[in-house]
Amino acid sequence: MIRIAVNGISCAYGCFPALDGVTFEIARGDFTGIIGPNGSGKSTLLRAMSRVLKPSRGAVLLDGRDVYAQDPRSVARRLAVVENDGRSEFGFTVLDLALMGRLPHLGRFQRESAADVEMARACLESTGILHLEGRKITEISAGERQRALIARALVQEPEILLMDEPTSFLDISYQIDVMDLVSRLSREKGLSVVVVLHDLNLASQYCGSIILMKDGRVLASGAPGDVLNQANIREAYGSEVMVVRHPVHGRPHVIVLPKPDPAARPRPVERGRIHVIGGGAMATRLMGMLSARGFSLSAGALNVGDGDWSEARRLGATVVEVPPFSPITESDMKGNVEAMVGSLAVVLANIPFGPGNLRNLEAAAEAAAMGMPLIIVEGDGVACRDYTGGKAAASLQRLASAQGDGIRVTRCPDDEAAVLAVEDLERERGAVVSGEGGD
Repeated sequence: MIRIAVNGISCAYGCFPALDGVTFEIARGDFTGIIGPNGSGKSTLLRAMSRVLKPSRGAVLLDGRDVYAQDPRSVARRLAVVENDGRSEFGFTVLDLALMGRLPHLGRFQRESAADVEMARACLESTGILHLEGRKITEISAGERQRALIARALVQEPEILLMDEPTSFLDISYQIDVMDLVSRLSREKGLSVVVVLHDLNLASQYCGSIILMKDGRVLASGAPGDVLNQANIREAYGSEVMVVRHPVHGRPHVIVLPKPDPAARPRPVERGRIHVIGGGAMATRLMGMLSARGFSLSAGALNVGDGDWSEARRLGATVVEVPPFSPITESDMKGNVEAMVGSLAVVLANIPFGPGNLRNLEAAAEAAAMGMPLIIVEGDGVACRDYTGGKAAASLQRLASAQGDGIRVTRCPDDEAAVLAVEDLERERGAVVSGEGGD
């Protein structure tokens, strides 16, 4: 059953257009997210749907009737709005604010009943702020005010809930609490929810459908998997992203790729390429030092989103990538070894080891066996960063002590020593090449 239909609406602020021919439908129990860059028309769309900004063209229909032709009180009994600004200059208590949600249900001069008060207190409890019921709105935090506004909307007993960035002022824990609460109400009570969100991953996790806005128009709409892709996000936001499947809920997970910083790019010095085996953000400083000295870089295998992955991307390195939270596969390891070929040296940073990245040690051993110089940064020792029950420590010890048959392994106490070892290798190679070319 279609509860609300937006039929080709256009809106403007004076001579400035804000919406242009927007059309979609919301059915009973739908949980729909509206996303898009700043200025794309998201909040304007909610204002048009809630009888605040009348469209210049088209119509917003509630059960087939134009909302602007209906009595405001009757619309308010069915449709509630949570704005994204919880500030108030008036000293209402939190309970007073929640009770305002009962106004559409009260007659003229009618006061709230005991049942109304209990309903308000129940909604405050469901949003986690019942303990603040006697506090003034002006005396609580922005996040607490936001939850009070959500409670007020729930007290209206709406069939449709419009929410404009409800998680803007909340920390991570309360973001999830609010979205869990609204999602549960949508399922249990058939509440239709339309929520404007800036966080694409929250939209993906909670919304059954997503509307992507750009320049006042619908750029894409549908299930999260249909809307949240690289092409759509690039067109809407002008950003490069990687979209992967989240390992827990299986929905699209958007990772924004860092933009190269021209000021941080290596100087145009002809020096060799160094392959860095990193992880856990332990190779970030090392890669920066090598890059600053004019070496080109490759790196891997790194989980997307890891600090070392971000730094390698920023420095323009070629990166062997593994999906977030995923173990390194046999295929990933082979790709890592292939990326090492042709490098001046392979540097193994003092990274932590767990079951998921042990194959990085195997890749280092294979590189050494193939005759590539291997530099190991030992730091404070492997014991404090081995989470494999000793497997990593044993493998690293065998690797660090391997010599002969073309194997060259250099052990360094820290990043500075590793960079010096790299420059020593470069000088050696230059001397050999010069000697081969002499009389």
